[in-house]
Amino acid sequence: MTENAAAAQVVRGLTVDQQIRVAVVDARALWDGVRRGHPALEADACAQLVELLAATLLLHSRGEFAERLQVLIRSEGRARAMVSDAWPDGMVRGFLDVGDPGPWLKGPGLFQVMRSGPSEPYVGKLPLEEGSLAFQFESYLQQSEQIQASLMVWCDPATGDGGGLLVEPLPACPPERLQRLVDALEGIEVVPLWERTPDFLMEWLSQGQGVERLSSYAIDYRCRCSRQALVQVMKGFPAAQIDDLFAPGDPVEVHCDYCGKTYAIHRQDVQSHGAEA
Repeated sequence: MTENAAAAQVVRGLTVDQQIRVAVVDARALWDGVRRGHPALEADACAQLVELLAATLLLHSRGEFAERLQVLIRSEGRARAMVSDAWPDGMVRGFLDVGDPGPWLKGPGLFQVMRSGPSEPYVGKLPLEEGSLAFQFESYLQQSEQIQASLMVWCDPATGDGGGLLVEPLPACPPERLQRLVDALEGIEVVPLWERTPDFLMEWLSQGQGVERLSSYAIDYRCRCSRQALVQVMKGFPAAQIDDLFAPGDPVEVHCDYCGKTYAIHRQDVQSHGAEA
């Protein structure tokens, strides 16, 4: 993946003193994709989805985007289900099922991370914690990957200014340097969202010492669905399931929750293989 000024991006860096790893995601370019793909969602719900995508990309950056990473959250709050799906080629997509008004996340619930790559698939599950979306990711890093890190995400539903920050002090980081980092993180609250670019945030956290850029990745909000892929999946259904599916009529409409597209699938497209199952 290469950097593209028109795309969202994730930038990874290491402070010059070799004490702190930093990853910053500029998610402003994801806003338009989320709004177009989910026209039924209110702006504040779209902002929640952008924040989930930003947090997922930060988690993905720890593995240098070498695998597919999916995050699933289920809760009793307003966000009944949240899904993010990030791929090694820089594609990201997401879905949010909105329920009754109230806090976005509320237990009991589930936080699940699925990794698919060259090695065996990995699934990590944790009960949903009491706290923000960012806190769920911090808890996962601490409990499942034994990493002490600070994660922040943001998105303004009025402007779409969104992004995130992952800061990981290395084991040898001295206490005085760690305290300066904590002070810098607390001070970010005064920085306007539109000003939180990767360059600015890395300079802010390094406190003038500088950050060495390790990598930069362009990110694009788009879906991988297609009519052909859906037909292939449906061809694997048993004949009885196909009969039930087409009982209301032919064709059936299949809606993609990630991008909002609707596909008309005809029985003759899938019946021949399904009848053999």
